[in-house]
Amino acid sequence: MEKLFEYLKLNNLTISSCESFTGGYFANEITNLSGASNYFKGGFVCYTDEFKSQILQIDIEVIKKYGAVSLETLNLMLSKTQELLKTDIVFAFTGFSTPIDDNNVLSGLSYVGFKMKEKIYTYEFKVLEDISRKEYKKRACNFVINKLLEL
Repeated sequence: MEKLFEYLKLNNLTISSCESFTGGYFANEITNLSGASNYFKGGFVCYTDEFKSQILQIDIEVIKKYGAVSLETLNLMLSKTQELLKTDIVFAFTGFSTPIDDNNVLSGLSYVGFKMKEKIYTYEFKVLEDISRKEYKKRACNFVINKLLEL
């Protein structure tokens, strides 16, 4: 998170977040850094389809057709959050966190990404180990931050 923070400072960029399975983990981690309010403008924890539809104004038909855990929904989470919070970069997370459920083939699968200015970057993130939910959130956040820093 510190490397992301330095990147934001160096480039004078603002960020926001739209989190589902991470439940505010990303926002918590960035706001643990002194001076975060200069760059982090806010975020949404949109854990339910109802929130995504009513607050973010994501078309419920998209969620019904593709699922809440889909690239289509992630793209809309990114775009709608950027429209509402007007930041340079938005991070978003939607997925099926651990523990691994052998009865659900999607267990451990998430879609994560960011929107920088007008360009969207999305990634599939999957963990098959039965790690804690907190560790899953941490790995997902680090994964997407590293993707941004690699650009």
